Amino acid sequence: MVRVFISIAVISAMLLVACRHEKPKPLARSFDRFLYPEDLQGVVPVGVTGADSIQLARAYIEQWLRQQALLHYARRNIAINTERLEAQVEEYRNGLIVYEYEQELVSQKLDTVVTDAEIRNYYATRQELFMLKQPILKVSYIQLPNRAPELDRVKRLFLSGDFEAQDLLEKYCARYARQYSLRDTTWQYADDLAKKVPLSRIGEENYSRTGRIFEIIENNELYLIILHDSKFRDSRSPLSLVYDNIRNLILNKRKIHLVDQMQKSILMDARKKNDIEIYN
Repeated sequence: MVRVFISIAVISAMLLVACRHEKPKPLARSFDRFLYPEDLQGVVPVGVTGADSIQLARAYIEQWLRQQALLHYARRNIAINTERLEAQVEEYRNGLIVYEYEQELVSQKLDTVVTDAEIRNYYATRQELFMLKQPILKVSYIQLPNRAPELDRVKRLFLSGDFEAQDLLEKYCARYARQYSLRDTTWQYADDLAKKVPLSRIGEENYSRTGRIFEIIENNELYLIILHDSKFRDSRSPLSLVYDNIRNLILNKRKIHLVDQMQKSILMDARKKNDIEIYN
């Protein structure tokens, strides 16, 4: 049986009670185990008060009850190999300690400066890593109500590269368009674009038809779409699209190398000082 002894007043006062010397009343019980106010130290972050602090405390208590109830039934219904369990706990604990040490080493010593030349060289020498898995496009689009005014004029402005025409179109879109993108020159994945505009109505076979307006009506909405450039699957991804990814790859490679060198250095030093040995 699991029971909860908890109230808003108890939760709000738990930190005060925990600081006193008298034995505090429990907040919750699960079978023969009790949860006390001091067990919630640190559960509520500094600065969180009122209803938010109560909600965090309640959530922690509910989680504690759930875990303790599961532990009780698990211990009662299965034969636990204590030695194996302790060995697994020790292995996990040791792994966490080593991981924390490695993360601290990386934060202190990893060189995080990646130059443009390094990124371009990585891109040039590993072409096979950057083949497209789906088409990418450079696109301008306008989504309008189907009965939006002056559509013929809008199409002429949309096709014009004149700065004044683009400025007039921007003002029109700000007033009438549901959404629009007129001057975005970045590459976008087809799957991402399809979430914004009905790209499937154009069809992948037409992605190479750049510089014209595709006019699509869907759900009483008018989409005007111009494809400015396209690249197809299995072609090489443009550097601009994978630039940040390459930087992360380089940093990750440095991190792995740094940790590997640290491990080798520690092992070599321990052997040199006879701190480790294998007995025959």
